Order: sequence, then C-alpha cells, then structure tokens
Amino acid sequence: VMPPIPHPGALKVTPGHSPPDLALARAHGLPLLSVIGDDGTMNPPGGGWLQGQHRFIARQLLLAALAERGLLRGVQDHPMALPICR
Repeated sequence: VMPPIPHPGALKVTPGHSPPDLALARAHGLPLLSVIGDDGTMNPPGGGWLQGQHRFIARQLLLAALAERGLLRGVQDHPMALPICR
C-alpha cells in the first residue's frame, strides 16, 4: 500500500527508464508502452493528437493544452542523470 499523496498532481511512470519505475509498473500490471520512437517523435500510445511531433515540441503542445484548460499549476525543472551504455 502506497502512502497518501500530500498534494494532488500527476505521476509519470516510465518503466523503461529506471528499475523503480519498472517495478512499480509490474506491481500494478501497467502495460509497457513505447511512446517515443527512435527518431524522437511521439508514437500513438503517447497521445494520438501528438503523433509524429518531436518530443520537445510535444512537451510544449501538452503544456499549452493543460494551461488552456486551466489544469496547469506550474512547471519545475528537475536534474536529469543519463547513464551511458557501452
């Protein structure tokens, strides 16, 4: 059982990006989807209306759509560490 969330919001689970996210997805029976293609564009599971858009453009379109509907509460930068496979 997960502890209560102190503030309502969204949780992004990306099973292919980290072992904790993969464990969470498996524990809850979430499907493993490929939402970003090898070329950096959005695949249909990532939102049909964003299909074919580059991921950076899709991010801006999504933020604009949320803001337009009054659903965007803010944006925060998060540090990102990218491991290197050799």
